[in-house]
Amino acid sequence: MVDVIIIGGGPAGLYSAFYCGLRGLSVQLIEGQHFLGGKLNVYKEKNVWDVGGLVGQPAKNIIDSLITQAETFEPEIILGKSVIDIKKEDDAFCVQTSDSDNYYSKAVIIGTGTGISIPTKLDSDYPVAYETTFIFYDMPDVALFRDKVVMVSGSNAKAIRWAENVSDVAKKVYFIYRKDLQKGSSIDLTSLATNDKVICIENKKITKFTSLDEESIHSVELTHLLDKTSEWLEVDTVLVSHGVKKNNPLIKETTEFDLEKKTYFKINNQGETSIEGIFAAGDAAFYDGKLRMIAESFHDAIKASNSVKKKIDPKATDRGKVSSHHEELKKRKAPIE
Repeated sequence: MVDVIIIGGGPAGLYSAFYCGLRGLSVQLIEGQHFLGGKLNVYKEKNVWDVGGLVGQPAKNIIDSLITQAETFEPEIILGKSVIDIKKEDDAFCVQTSDSDNYYSKAVIIGTGTGISIPTKLDSDYPVAYETTFIFYDMPDVALFRDKVVMVSGSNAKAIRWAENVSDVAKKVYFIYRKDLQKGSSIDLTSLATNDKVICIENKKITKFTSLDEESIHSVELTHLLDKTSEWLEVDTVLVSHGVKKNNPLIKETTEFDLEKKTYFKINNQGETSIEGIFAAGDAAFYDGKLRMIAESFHDAIKASNSVKKKIDPKATDRGKVSSHHEELKKRKAPIE
């Protein structure tokens, strides 16, 4: 049994892992996705400005820094397991995952944000392996698209941004969107329409794929939404931004948690939820004056971590020691100066 289980590997969860380690607590971090960083992964290439002391930089850089920091005190990080329930058993908490595994701790910090973001996928049938090689629901390193013919499908600002970014390196970009759902500004569309590398195609959707070698995409069938006519275009890879669905298995119809808008966990000034020993931080938490910013997630994480330490060891100090004189940080040669 560990001192604390942190549910969620976004900014709040990752910083909680660091700060709990700083306070000498043993930590398990459980993340439902197969990667860390939370919703920062939704806009990896977008510059982030709301972290104090850091000039605007791509979200992927922030993710890398958060992970490196979180690993300072060697927490156990468990990926690809969705937490579905938390039960109190005597003086411990039993955290249950979707694969029927149980994990035990003295306290819990919920850092799930508003839940796992599950991308809305294409209706078309295709090999699952394509999702790591030819069909992407998240923007990988833009260099992957260099000199390729890329199709971007989506009717939102993110899809427009992806098309613009990819056009910098791609041979050609097809931008597929539904005119009635288009949520980007007319300026955004004008920018794409005047880009020599981008061809905008409205009111069509992806319906089929063909492959010449059964290993890669050769062409995509587009079907008109109204007259159902179709055409085939040769492409190398496809980017899809059709929105996301939120899923947080801890939010149930019958729950002991005091919730705000059936989405957020209400916490007191110690970061504790309505269930003693369970804390919340980041976008998962709610309190008067709450601002949903990355910077505030760090504040929530510190508060929750210090409260966990005090609950486990009432004689402990109110806060952790972060300085060049911290013996454990000195051992790990942390870049603190």
